[in-house]
Amino acid sequence: MGPVKSLYQSMIPNLEEHPERLNATLERVQEVANIILEGKAPNLRQVLKDAKNPFQHPREPLRPKQAIIIANSLAQLATWSQIQNMIQLINYSEISKAEAIDLHETYKIPVSKLEKDIVPIKGEGCWILDIEGKTYLDMDSNYSATNLGMSNEDIAKGLYNQACQLISMKEDRVHIPRSRFLKSFKGMLPEEIAYFYWQNSGGEAVDKSLKIAKAYTGQTGVVAFKGGFHGRTHGAIAVTYNIKYREPFGLDSLDWVHFADYNDASTVEELFVSGKSKIVILELVQGEEAGIRPAHPDFVKKLRQICDRYDGVLICDEVQTGFGRVAEKEGQWFACQNYDIVPDIIIIGKSFGGGYPVTAVVTNEKISQAMIPGYDGSTFGGNPMAMVSAMIATRQMQNLNLTKNVIDRSSQIKEGLYKLREKYSLIGDIRIKGLFIGFDLPSVEHTWKFQQLLARHSIKSSLTTDKTIRFLPPLVISKEDIDFLLNKIDLALDDLEKYDQDN
Repeated sequence: MGPVKSLYQSMIPNLEEHPERLNATLERVQEVANIILEGKAPNLRQVLKDAKNPFQHPREPLRPKQAIIIANSLAQLATWSQIQNMIQLINYSEISKAEAIDLHETYKIPVSKLEKDIVPIKGEGCWILDIEGKTYLDMDSNYSATNLGMSNEDIAKGLYNQACQLISMKEDRVHIPRSRFLKSFKGMLPEEIAYFYWQNSGGEAVDKSLKIAKAYTGQTGVVAFKGGFHGRTHGAIAVTYNIKYREPFGLDSLDWVHFADYNDASTVEELFVSGKSKIVILELVQGEEAGIRPAHPDFVKKLRQICDRYDGVLICDEVQTGFGRVAEKEGQWFACQNYDIVPDIIIIGKSFGGGYPVTAVVTNEKISQAMIPGYDGSTFGGNPMAMVSAMIATRQMQNLNLTKNVIDRSSQIKEGLYKLREKYSLIGDIRIKGLFIGFDLPSVEHTWKFQQLLARHSIKSSLTTDKTIRFLPPLVISKEDIDFLLNKIDLALDDLEKYDQDN
């Protein structure tokens, strides 16, 4: 196929092959041409005008005749290699960066701050390609959801096959993809907890875990912990400590939620003795709000003992820490295994489906029987697509022996960060549990500037807690990737020192 036809087909896609795409806009083609031809691209609007085919608005979809004119113009100026690069970028996105940002700013309810520094269009392993053709090493993994990397051919094939057969089925209907998962999912969770209630997001699963615990105990009181974070849904916010999340919704003075000091079990026992609570929910490693704070082993054991003594329910929120994120020994798929305890309820999610939305509340037989038909329901929980993703993802995790890589890479980055701390006084406390990584800088301004500097050195990091930088890289990250990361952190810290001197 010649260059003109190839370019044309990138701008006017075959909808039988790519039903997900629109025709390219003039603005996007101009953007790509400027990137690839390094500012030497022609003014494509003028090209159309000279061809007596004027264009009204650069964000309108191109018409076939216009695409032919533009393809001919670009093919005369570009090498075949440059044309291939243009085709690739247009195929990845037919919409310009500016238009994508404008659409989000126009239509997004501002529940969160819009991140618009880069617009990702493709991922491979731990690397992201942005809309302008730049690559970045990803240190966020979508809050630990893409532990297997930013794309996955096996999951893509499985989802395609399943979508051709049966896309959706309600939670209470028997279906085969879920049967396959249940038949093949072995050895990751403690044997005692094997009863699943499928959900779609971490916050939703937290809500349902609280309902199950209340149904079992016949008691509404819940002990949560200062510094804890459990999600954005109504119930999850209620047990999240930071008042700025609770107050706007009237959840700042609930009589059924009691916040205790993390790593102090005495308050928990007092609440159990007084009859104010029989339920405990915690992160075994506090992440989002506490900046990577592991629980003390004695504290966790005491919580288990208290719940056993008073027939209480211990809920471990392992949405972020699960599936190998905090492994310190091979086969430790969940933080509770690091601490050698078995929760009564465990909440799992994030990388459960390799990036596809699937979560679950998992409990033991006794607690599971407290729920009866009608107590809850889910249209999409455990749907066929989600279960295909979960089966393939968990099988890959085990086949890759992912916990071994976590241990090796954790040791490598720990050694590297401690060496950098000897070189740069900017680095304060370092906290690492597996590939749950946090280190402190002098101030919030420093974390903000440091992330900007990392981006200039091809590292994408957006997670902070006050003055703490948090790294949650995909768990498939390689030795070479970590070497690259440490080198770029070194350069960014050097830049940050110079910034401090100049300001």
